Amino acid sequence: MKKIKIALFLLSVSLISCNDYTDLGPNPNQLNADLATPDQYLSAAQTLSYSTQASTMERLGLLFSNACGGNVQSYAAPFNDEFSMNVTSIFYKSIWENLYLRAGVYQKVIDYNDVNSEYKEFKAIAMIGKVYDMEYIVDLYGDAPYTEAFKGINNITPKYDDDFEIYKKLFTELDNARALIDDIAAGTYPNSTAKSNSYDMIFGGSMASWKTFANTIELKMLLRMSKCTGAAGTYRDQRLASMVANGNNNFISTDVTIQPGFSDSRNDTVNPLVYNFGWDMNANPTNYNVYAASGHFIKCLNPYTNVNYASASEQEIVAGSGINYPNVNDPRRLSIFTSPNGQRGVTQGSVFVDVFKPGGSTTGQPSKLAGYFFNPYNQTGTGATNPTLSTGNIFAGNKGYVMTVAESYFLQAEAAHLGSVNPSFAALGLNAASSFAAGVNASMSFYNATPGTYLTTINAKPNFGYNSTFTFSENYNAIMYQKWIAILPSNAIESYIDNTRTGYPLNPMPKNSSYTKRPNRLIYPSSEYISNSANVPNVGLGDIFSVNSKSPFWLQ
Repeated sequence: MKKIKIALFLLSVSLISCNDYTDLGPNPNQLNADLATPDQYLSAAQTLSYSTQASTMERLGLLFSNACGGNVQSYAAPFNDEFSMNVTSIFYKSIWENLYLRAGVYQKVIDYNDVNSEYKEFKAIAMIGKVYDMEYIVDLYGDAPYTEAFKGINNITPKYDDDFEIYKKLFTELDNARALIDDIAAGTYPNSTAKSNSYDMIFGGSMASWKTFANTIELKMLLRMSKCTGAAGTYRDQRLASMVANGNNNFISTDVTIQPGFSDSRNDTVNPLVYNFGWDMNANPTNYNVYAASGHFIKCLNPYTNVNYASASEQEIVAGSGINYPNVNDPRRLSIFTSPNGQRGVTQGSVFVDVFKPGGSTTGQPSKLAGYFFNPYNQTGTGATNPTLSTGNIFAGNKGYVMTVAESYFLQAEAAHLGSVNPSFAALGLNAASSFAAGVNASMSFYNATPGTYLTTINAKPNFGYNSTFTFSENYNAIMYQKWIAILPSNAIESYIDNTRTGYPLNPMPKNSSYTKRPNRLIYPSSEYISNSANVPNVGLGDIFSVNSKSPFWLQ
C-alpha cells in the first residue's frame, strides 16, 4: 500500500484558521502530528475528501456514465483511454491514493487521545466521513487494506481484507458514530457539546444532521448489496431490520453541502468542481473546452425533432434492447449543456460532432457544460452565464455538493421499489412513486429548471418514468435514469457504480471500444504493486470485465 506516513499528512494538512479552511498548502513546520488536535484536522479532511469526489471521481463518472464525450473539435482523441477501456494500474490511480489519504486524516481524529472528552463530536463526524470514503474503495476495487491500514510508519505494507468484511466494519463504524451522537445528545460528554460548530464545514456541528446522513450512507451501502444472496444477503436483511428497529430509517431531506471558504483568491481555493471542469481563479479555462455533451445525453434529453436521426432504428438506445430514446423536451437540458445553434453532441469514440439538429453540420463546437452545472439553484444570481475574463470566475466561491437531496430521494425510491421483491426493504416504509417524483422535482430545482408537465409526460413512458402499470425492470431503469441526470454535477461516479451493479440505466458503449461493457472494477494502482507487492492481489484486464472472485462482493 502507498506509504501513508504522518509526513504525507503534513504535506496535505496545515493548521487552518477559522476563516480560511481551504488553506491546505504544505507547511510541515506548522503542524506537529503528535500534538495536533481534531479541530486542526477535521475541516481539512472534509475539504480534501470533497476535492477527490469533485475531480477524478467526477471525471470518471461523467465519462463512464456516458454523460460527456470529448471535444473533438479542439482536441485529438480526447479521453481515448476511457472510451477504449484501456484500464491499467495507472488508470485513475489517484482515486485510490487520495481516498486512502483522506480516510487516514479522519482516522487521526478517531484515534486522538481525548482524555477530557472534548472532541466526541469530531470523532463521530470523522467516523462517518471515513465510511463515506472507504465505501468507494470497496465499490471500485473490491478487497483492500483496512484492519492494518492507517498505521503510518508502524505498518507500511498492510494486508488486504475481504471486501465484504470491510463493509461490515464500515457498518460498525456507523453504529459507533450514531451511538456517540446519542450519548452527546444525552449530556454524557458536556465538554464536547457544540465544540465542532466552527470546524465542521458540512453541517456546522449539527449532530442530528450527521446522524441522518449516516442513515443515508447506510441505505446506499445496503442498496449496493441488493442482489447479494447467502451470508451477505442475510446480513443485509438484518441490517435493514436493525435500521427500522432503531429508528434509523429517516434520511436526508436537504442537500449535503460543503463550504470551507471557496473563493477566487487563489487557484487552490476555487471550488474544485469549478476548477477541474471549468476555470481558474481568473476565469481562464482549465479543462472547460475538453468536455462536450455526449451524443447519448443529447438524445436522452431532446425530442426526435431536435436530433439528426438517419433512420428510426437509430432511436434505439442499445441495439437489440427494444428501448428507444424517450422523445421528450427535458427542461433540464439547457441547464446542463449549452446550445450553440441547437444542442450538439459527440458520441463517445466519434472523431467528429455527430449529433445535432436536422439540417446542421459536423463543423462548429459541440455543446459544453452550461452554467447551472456549476451554479445550482443560481447561487450567484448570475443565472446560466458562464464566467469570462471580464466577469472573473463568478462560480469560484460556490458551495460544493457532497450529496444532493435528489440523490437521497432516488435512493429511497430504489429501496421502496425493491420492497416489492424483498420484504426487508419494504419494512423501511418508503413509497417508490412519491420518492421518484420528489427526486425529479428536486433535480429540476437544482438545475433551476421549470418542470411544467414533464413529470406527467415522463411517467407515461416506460423506462424513463415511474408508473404502477410498468414492469419491475422498466421502473428500475426509470429510477436510475432520472438519478443519472440529477447527480451529474455532484456525484457522477454513483451512476457508473449503479450501472455496474444493476445494469440500469441503459448505456451504449463507445464506438471505439472492443468491449461489450465497462469494467466492473478498477485495477489497483501501480503504487501498490511497487510498495505493497507481497499483499496486493494480481488483477488484470481479464479480471475486470467479468464477474469473478475479484469483483466487488456485491456483484458476485
